[in-house]
Amino acid sequence: MSKKIKWGVIGCGGIAARRTIPEFKQMVTNAELVSVMDLDLQRAKEVAAQFDVPHFCATEAELLAQDLQAVYIATPPNVHCRQTVQAAQAGKHILCEKPIAITVDEVDQMEAACAKAGVKFMLAWCMRQNVLNKKMRELVQAGALGKLVMGRAQLTCWYPPIPGAWRQDVAISHGGAMLDMGTHCLDLLEWLMDTTIVEVTGFTDLLVHKYATRIEDTSTILARFRNGAHGIIDNYFNVPDAATQNALELFGTKGSIIARGTIGQDPTGEMFSILQAQETGYDANQVRDTEANRQDYKLEPIGIYGQMITLFTDCILQDRQPPESLANGRHSVQVVNAIYQAARERRVVEVGA
Repeated sequence: MSKKIKWGVIGCGGIAARRTIPEFKQMVTNAELVSVMDLDLQRAKEVAAQFDVPHFCATEAELLAQDLQAVYIATPPNVHCRQTVQAAQAGKHILCEKPIAITVDEVDQMEAACAKAGVKFMLAWCMRQNVLNKKMRELVQAGALGKLVMGRAQLTCWYPPIPGAWRQDVAISHGGAMLDMGTHCLDLLEWLMDTTIVEVTGFTDLLVHKYATRIEDTSTILARFRNGAHGIIDNYFNVPDAATQNALELFGTKGSIIARGTIGQDPTGEMFSILQAQETGYDANQVRDTEANRQDYKLEPIGIYGQMITLFTDCILQDRQPPESLANGRHSVQVVNAIYQAARERRVVEVGA
C-alpha cells in the first residue's frame, strides 16, 4: 500500500464541515483524516462522529500533538497567522483558507515560521480546481484569445444579518463582501490571465443589510493588470442567490470565453467561447453572428475541495513546491489593502506602494 499523509483540521465547522471534509472522505486516496478541532468541543465531536474521524478536540495544541503530518486551517482570518506559526513549529505542513492573513507583516511571520521548520504551505484557492476554470486557463495559455484585453469575475450571495456570524464582526473578519468573496475573484483573474494586478480603484458600500458592525455588502472594483488588461470584480452580499450569475468572462483580440457558475463552492458551471482565427476588418453595421464561432465545453465536474487536498498531499509526498504559495498570499493581502485604501480615498492606488 502506498503511503498516506495523515491530516488534521483546525476549525471543523463552516466550510470544513460543508465541503472540505465530505470531499476529503469521498474523493481523497492519498491521505486520511485522523483528527478535527474546533473551539466548540461539541461541534468537533459531532463532526468526528458524522465523518468517522477517530479523534476530536477543542485546542490546537491537542490536535498538533496527534500523529499527523498536515493540517487544514479553516478558521477566521484573524487567527491564521498564529495557527500557521503554531502548526509550523509542530512540524506540520499547512493548507490554509483565504484570506491568508490580515497584514503583510503577518504573512512574513508565517513565511519565516514555515521556512525555519522546513514545512510546506499552500493557500486554499479552491476555485482554481474547477475543471472549466482549468480549461479556460489552458485556452488562454494556448493563445486562443490573442492579446488579453479584459477580465471580469463576479461572486455574490444573499447574506443577511445572522447573530454570532464571525464574517459580520469586523474585528474578526476585517472586511465584508470584497474580502470574503472578492479575494477568490481577484486570484482567479490573475491566475487565468497569468499576470498580476498593479493598480486598483472602486467602491465598497453598505447598502442593504444592517450588520452588527460595519462591513460592506456591496463591492465593485476596477483593476489594471501588469500586462495592460483591465479587470472588473463585483461582489455583493445583497443579491438573491437564485438571481446571481457568478460570471467569469475573459476578452481578447481573438474572442471571448464566457462562464457562469464556475466561481463558487460547487464544481459545476457552464462555459463557451467565441473565437476567431484572425482579426477581421471593421463592420460599420455592427452585426454580430455569435453562433458561427461558438464552442461549448462539457466537462465532468470534480469536487474542488477534494482536488485541493489531493494536490497538496501530492506536494508533500513528492517533496515539491505547492502552486499557491505564501508569496501569492502576500500579494493578495497587498491587493486587498490597496482596494480598501482606494475605496476610502476615492482614487486609484498602486498595489504594494
